[in-house]
Amino acid sequence: MKNILVVRFSSLGDIVLTTGVIKYVYEKLVGDVAFDFLTTSHFAGVLQEFPYIRNVYCINKGDSLVQLNEVISTMPEYDYVFDLHDNIRSFFTRLVNSSNNYVYNKNSTARRLFVKYRLFKSKLNTHVVMKYFMPFKKAFNLDMPALEELRPYLKLSSDIKENQHDKHIVIHPFASKNTKIWPYFTELASILVDNGFMVTFVGDGNIEMPAHVINKTGKISLSALNEIISSATCFVTTDSGPLHIATALNIPTIAIFGPSTKELGFYPEFKNVKVIEYIGLKCRPCHIHGTYQCPKKHFKCMRDIGVEEIRYHINNMLADTKK
Repeated sequence: MKNILVVRFSSLGDIVLTTGVIKYVYEKLVGDVAFDFLTTSHFAGVLQEFPYIRNVYCINKGDSLVQLNEVISTMPEYDYVFDLHDNIRSFFTRLVNSSNNYVYNKNSTARRLFVKYRLFKSKLNTHVVMKYFMPFKKAFNLDMPALEELRPYLKLSSDIKENQHDKHIVIHPFASKNTKIWPYFTELASILVDNGFMVTFVGDGNIEMPAHVINKTGKISLSALNEIISSATCFVTTDSGPLHIATALNIPTIAIFGPSTKELGFYPEFKNVKVIEYIGLKCRPCHIHGTYQCPKKHFKCMRDIGVEEIRYHINNMLADTKK
């Protein structure tokens, strides 16, 4: 039995995106591997029901390397450590572990040069889940699968699936940066309610709440967030962690992308996901992570995506799921 440690401390979406890789490797090496995961306590809940991980070990956000070492000292010895974060803490984890260590290539320099000078476009065509898989491919001599085979995976509650409302739209209108937030979610929700949909808002932030919308915003547990997203017949979101949760639950999803583009590696190129974006806008992407205000002051990447366009794609997606 090979004992394997996977290290990814943050953020929510990045951790979710490791799950399909772990599932694929586990199934290829079934009976011969046991996975543990090292992350931060803030995000550990998303892995609570994940059946391919034996143990989840946690540090707290802001913990020192001394505190990290205390957690590592409680863990078993590993045959392999896969560093899917590549930062100081994950480097330290590899440093104090005598096992075989593998690190994923996040192409940080190439991504930054692409954003600033539009260089290395061809080098950045690889999705992040493929990048996560490469160290496992090398360690275990595995063939490269199709992207869909590495789709993130979280367990869908059968009870929720049986009791799904047939016109339930769940909306996540928030993001880590202001420029990744589409400005018309309130208007969209009002129209959907008028058209007979049940609409639920989720996420942590402030937004004008339309009448008759179910308000589940605020700090809820990740397991509760998973349950609400699981209940959706269609999920509408920004480029954010909940996008990847919905993808992992295989919920029909519409993702509205502003400053983010495919070259940054986190574009959801999976079945049942529709990305809405302003293709051809030369200032995209303007920043590797998004910014708090549009550098060009026009915010066209989001403002020029209209409510009717999103409603059109919601209707199309719902029609497709009924076929």
